[in-house]
Amino acid sequence: MFFSLTGRSRIASTFLAVVTAVSLLQGTIARGQAPVVGGFDPEWGAKMIELKAFKFGTVAKGADAAIQVRVKNIYAEPIQITSLSTGCSCVGWDEIFQGVRLPIVVPSGGQRIVTLKLDTLKYDGERTSKARIDLLDPVHGTATFVELPVTAYIRRDVVLVPGSVKFGTVDLGSGSQRKVTVQYAGRQDWKITQAKAINPNLSIEVVETARTGVSPTAIVNYELTFSLSKEAPVGTLREQVILLTDDANNPQVPVMVEASVESDVVITDLSFGTLNVGQAKTTEVIVRAKRPFKIEELFREPNVASKLPDGAFKVKNLDTNTAAPFHRLPVTFIAPAVAGPFEETFSVKISDRAQPLTFKARGRVNDASGAARN
Repeated sequence: MFFSLTGRSRIASTFLAVVTAVSLLQGTIARGQAPVVGGFDPEWGAKMIELKAFKFGTVAKGADAAIQVRVKNIYAEPIQITSLSTGCSCVGWDEIFQGVRLPIVVPSGGQRIVTLKLDTLKYDGERTSKARIDLLDPVHGTATFVELPVTAYIRRDVVLVPGSVKFGTVDLGSGSQRKVTVQYAGRQDWKITQAKAINPNLSIEVVETARTGVSPTAIVNYELTFSLSKEAPVGTLREQVILLTDDANNPQVPVMVEASVESDVVITDLSFGTLNVGQAKTTEVIVRAKRPFKIEELFREPNVASKLPDGAFKVKNLDTNTAAPFHRLPVTFIAPAVAGPFEETFSVKISDRAQPLTFKARGRVNDASGAARN
C-alpha cells in the first residue's frame, strides 16, 4: 500500500525576495602589501584582526580561561601566520601547546581562529602582558606583526575544581551532567547568590556543602551541577556562565562550559538522478543508530517554492512497529510534468525524540522532449 508524502500544513504567507549582489573577490579585496615608499597601508596586519585587547577580567584560581581571536584575510593574496608569541608565561597560545605547525595559511577571503589561554594554576593576582601575531604576505615578501595587550586578575580566594565544565561529545536527545566544586577562603558569610547561563538548554544547580572557620580565614564550599538539556540541538556549545556572589568588590566568577552535541542517528540523502515525465524511480533512505529505535513518521516538509505536486513522492509500507538499529525506507518519486531540477526536504520522526531528523531528496525532470532544463 502506498501513502502520499505531503506537507503537514500549507504555509500561506507572503515572502519577500531578498536579492544580494555578490562582488567578485578580486574586485573587492584590497592588496595586502606592507608600507613602501610612496605608500601602502601600514596597518594592513591590524585590519585582519578585530580584537584590540585580550581582557580576561577577573577569574578564579584553577579556572580554564581562554579567548579566541579571528584572523580574517581581507586581501587578495594568501597571508601566513608565521609566529605566535607572548610576553609572559602566564599566557600562551593554544596552537603552540597543541603542536600546530607554522606557518598557518589564511587564504584570500578566509579566516583562522587562534586561542590565547591564561595560566590560572601557576599564577594569581593581577597579570599584564602582551600577545603577538606575526603575519607575512609571501606574494610580495612583506611582513608585519600585531601586538595586543593582555590583562587579567586571577583570584586567590576562589578556586574551581575542575577549571571548566567539559561535557565532551553528547548524543542528541540524551542530555548530560557535570559537577564543579567552588572553594572560597575569606569571609564567613560569603555566598553564591545566582548562576546565570544564556543558553536555555543549560541549567545550573548551586548547593552549599560546607562552611567552616571564621572571617577572614573561613572556608566556604559549593557544589555546582551543570545540566545539558535533552532538547539541546546538534552543534557546538561554548559559553561563559557567570556565578554571582555577594562580594561587592568582585561579584562575578566566570565558568567556561563546552559541549558538542552530535546526532546518534545517521540518515542519508536521496538522489533520484534524471527522469522523464511519468517515469517512476524508487530509492531507499538509510537510517541507522547506535541502539534500536522506531520510525514513527516520514513526511515531506512544506515548501511554498516547490513546483512538485503533493503526490510526487510516495512511501511503501512504512513500518512503525519494529525497533531496530537499522532501517531502510523506500521512497518512490513519480516525475510530474514539471521540468527542471528539484530539491525537497523530508523529516523522519524517531520514537522518544522531540526533534525529527531531516534529509534532502534531489533530482531532475526532463521536459516533454526528453531534454534536461536548468
